[in-house]
Amino acid sequence: MMAIANGSILIQLTPLELMILIAILLVVFLLLGIAGHRQRRRRRSARGPRRISPVRGGVIVPSRRRDHGMEIALRHGIARSPQWSRVEKAHLLIEPACVVCGVRKGLQVHHIKPFHLHPALELNPTNLITLCELKGREHHLLVGHLDEWESYNVHVREDARRYHHKSATAIRADIAWQKAVLGRPMKVAR
Repeated sequence: MMAIANGSILIQLTPLELMILIAILLVVFLLLGIAGHRQRRRRRSARGPRRISPVRGGVIVPSRRRDHGMEIALRHGIARSPQWSRVEKAHLLIEPACVVCGVRKGLQVHHIKPFHLHPALELNPTNLITLCELKGREHHLLVGHLDEWESYNVHVREDARRYHHKSATAIRADIAWQKAVLGRPMKVAR
């Protein structure tokens, strides 16, 4: 029953009609949620190849971060080894968090000595370190590459200890880091 009085609408529903209305609304919300999820997934898949990120409950979760190392190596005419994915996953099982801040998401397995300069070290576990690439931390870029993807930091393990739990802003303000940036190696040919 529906009545209009003083500009207000009053609707009276029986319990059965109320349950049917609630069921219809739930179905509509579920369908909208599923459609939204599909659209987000389509947008994500257009971003490019998936990368390996954190370990959650023993499962390695793909990240959608760019593979800067692969892009730079391709510019130098070097491709990743077909074994890289296996080595990367194995490394994340051993070192499942950023060595600078301890976060377990947005992870990248970083080559201490870039594999486009040292191809023999690409799969060497002693040449790998886990760094995050999260906004506000950016330890992969700041500590691993000294704020320039074309560069690298051979002292990344020591610097990871030096900048332990520091934000990107704190690292950029550090005088020792600023000096390291001025002396960073750039675009070295093989």
